[in-house]
Amino acid sequence: MKTYSLLLIFLCIVIIASCTNKTKKQLAKKWDCVKIENLAPVDDNLFNAQDSAVAQKIKDALNSLVWTFNNDNTYSCSVSAGTTVEGTYEISIDEKLLTLTSGSRNNINVYVISNLTDTEMTLKGSGNSQPVIMHFRPH
Repeated sequence: MKTYSLLLIFLCIVIIASCTNKTKKQLAKKWDCVKIENLAPVDDNLFNAQDSAVAQKIKDALNSLVWTFNNDNTYSCSVSAGTTVEGTYEISIDEKLLTLTSGSRNNINVYVISNLTDTEMTLKGSGNSQPVIMHFRPH
């Protein structure tokens, strides 16, 4: 009986690990951000054309996001071809959450994985009443 229990536990671990490996294989590549939804305005009180131009530059920068996820659980995030953040990532056991921890460990972001295939990825920010939704395509 004890042998069967150990075998069952081992089998469950193998199944969970194999699922995570599939998600990790799909994630491990360079992703270009193609669309951002629910982006809160930088400032609701844009008084002049310069303020408006700054807000547009920020939106353009966010739309030029490129995230690269590696097989060794490291990632980098770049904007307009300049690396801005590097760190590590974790995929939850149920494969629904992606946790990004910056290399300095002073910034941790958690995203809900809404969609992940070989050709597209959709991440939704967690914890906000109106979360940011980011759509990616492979680079």
